[in-house]
Amino acid sequence: MRIHDTSPAEDNTPRRFSVDAVLFDLDGTLIDSTPATERAWRRWGEHMGLENFSYGAHGVPAQALVEQVIEADRQAEAFELIKALEMADTDGVVRKDGAVELLESLPDGAWTIVTSCTHGLAQTRMSAAGIAEPARMVTADHVSHGKPHPEPFLLGASRLGVDITRCLVVEDAPAGLASGRAAGAVTLAVTGTSAATEPDADHIVASLSAVSAEVLPDGRIQITLS
Repeated sequence: MRIHDTSPAEDNTPRRFSVDAVLFDLDGTLIDSTPATERAWRRWGEHMGLENFSYGAHGVPAQALVEQVIEADRQAEAFELIKALEMADTDGVVRKDGAVELLESLPDGAWTIVTSCTHGLAQTRMSAAGIAEPARMVTADHVSHGKPHPEPFLLGASRLGVDITRCLVVEDAPAGLASGRAAGAVTLAVTGTSAATEPDADHIVASLSAVSAEVLPDGRIQITLS
């Protein structure tokens, strides 16, 4: 059963609902890595001989993007190259406003990260931004089908031992929101990365600074959006 917003409808009234766990995207949600990501992909396009290549696939695994634009016999080389370029560039990678405060308010085991990064890249970027790796993190290495397929968030919920329909997925990209919806989670869009003016999500905020969490007596997590 889906969890519905139970707060009054007035725009200036905080919205509150409860979940059992929270599944966070990484890039664009907890950290800002957009400049580094776009630099790496621009250099990658130049190395691969792609004229006027423009990266616009936020939230999609690198392997999937490589397979879309590179012929089969060069895909392995292309994937290794983008991994190396992204790992080498952490300049300007910082945590998003409100990210650390929100994570620190959540109990261990009630949240994790579900990212389209490889495990090594996720670790590198979290270290640069000053965010500790959570237990049971899900990366591109752990799934057969990346976002927008539901598998990543289904695996995240399973690793936490919770029902996905009792989870909140926090995302910034259309592919990630589509993945969360397909999995059956409640979705929260953090705007700013995607050009979409109206993300397809159950709830929308401009910043994680507008999100707070409180552990209720029964162990559930009350989310407040202001």
